[in-house]
Amino acid sequence: MKKNGKKYRRLQKEKELRKNLVAIGNFNICQEVDGINIGALAISHIIIKNPIMYECEELKRDYINKLNILIKTGGWNRRKYESAELKAYENIIFGVRGNAEGHDISYYKYFLLFDIFHILGYEVKNEDAEKLESVKERYLIEFEDSAVDKKIVNDIVKTFVRGEIRKLKQLADNSLLSHEKEYIFLIKKNMAFRKKAPSSVMVTATMSAGKSTFINALAGKYICLSQNMACTSKIHCIVNKAFEDNFAYEYDHDLILTAGKEELLNDNELNKSDKIVVGTKFIGGLSKERIIVNDSPGVNFSGDQEHKIITEKLIKRKNYNLLIYIMNATQLGTNDEDSHLDYVKNTIGRKPVLFIINKIDTFNVEEEDIGAAIGRQTELLKKKGFKAPMVCPVSSRAAYLAKQFLISKLSRTEERELYNFVDKFDQMNLPEYYTSAFKKISVADCGSEEEQLLKTSGIAYVEKIVKVLTTGGKINGTGLC
Repeated sequence: MKKNGKKYRRLQKEKELRKNLVAIGNFNICQEVDGINIGALAISHIIIKNPIMYECEELKRDYINKLNILIKTGGWNRRKYESAELKAYENIIFGVRGNAEGHDISYYKYFLLFDIFHILGYEVKNEDAEKLESVKERYLIEFEDSAVDKKIVNDIVKTFVRGEIRKLKQLADNSLLSHEKEYIFLIKKNMAFRKKAPSSVMVTATMSAGKSTFINALAGKYICLSQNMACTSKIHCIVNKAFEDNFAYEYDHDLILTAGKEELLNDNELNKSDKIVVGTKFIGGLSKERIIVNDSPGVNFSGDQEHKIITEKLIKRKNYNLLIYIMNATQLGTNDEDSHLDYVKNTIGRKPVLFIINKIDTFNVEEEDIGAAIGRQTELLKKKGFKAPMVCPVSSRAAYLAKQFLISKLSRTEERELYNFVDKFDQMNLPEYYTSAFKKISVADCGSEEEQLLKTSGIAYVEKIVKVLTTGGKINGTGLC
């Protein structure tokens, strides 16, 4: 069979697609979107630890030019992901003002070689392995005056071709790679994280339940704009990254690996697919999990029927480990809620469902019995046919502010809001409910009142419950209670 023939290319594409279907339990999570493997968006930028960032403009340009030449030699510059990586490298490197460290380009010969495999997403396909010989030849020409150790070059190439993470330690221990040691450590974190079997969570709700705020609270980042979600029929997939690099990724027709607020919060009209994918580092209890959170369009049965059709199709497809159903604490028992709960119950089968009563902060602690309200909603779910429903009261807004406090400075208005929440949730005592309802889930107290809010607002419990249910916890929480 000709290796450049149509049949060969078709078989290779099918083989790669099968690799991108990651088996979990008794179902598969598809990680392919318009030819892009979502798994690659779980990789964080390593260039942030490359000293080339602080060199003079001329040396930076030389580095980028050599990187482009080598990627082009492999023919990878025509691929969407690799092309986006090259653009990100340029944006990040030239986004920092250099101060002339004093090295020459030979200092970066092995950094650049590691960067090639990072740009490939650490997954060397069969056709890539064949192209690497040409890339190696060109690499040796580019650095012919740099005393390149060919054995090290071969060892690096073999490590990535074979996907041998354990060999990275041997490379890091090599005295000739002492400058690249931290780089290799980040690569190891990326490769190990990507190789983890991903967990998929589907989030659904009727309009105005606070679904976007809940997802922002899980991630600890402002990545979902509620007004935007209300008018879009796209599925938003939020992918957790290996480590914090202070950059967000977005695929929305264009793949941008240094996405800013404008890209994240505005939909690209050219995107004709049904998905927008975002990569960011989660903050909090899910930060170490290889998790993908799927945000379905909000359902309003008297409004946009397209949202309802898309959401119901997603639920029926069951391409997730866990369904999270968000309910608005201020609007429990609406007709829309009633209809959507019926659909979920009749469709979900044996998939676990976690019910979130959001906006619990709207309750008046002194005048309302919160425990009784949760109890009434639990009974309603039982009448709908959900046996032993798992119900979690949460304030997504309080949780989001608490996480933001840990990583950035809040505005004065946000600070006042945060400390109002601190006082309110001290009174509300949600941990007492969780201790009773989820006997096997425990959350330790924190030293500061701001961080303690993650516990008292309920989000820390939800994160632990999500982790259990997406990594082997039993249906209906029998592994939790």
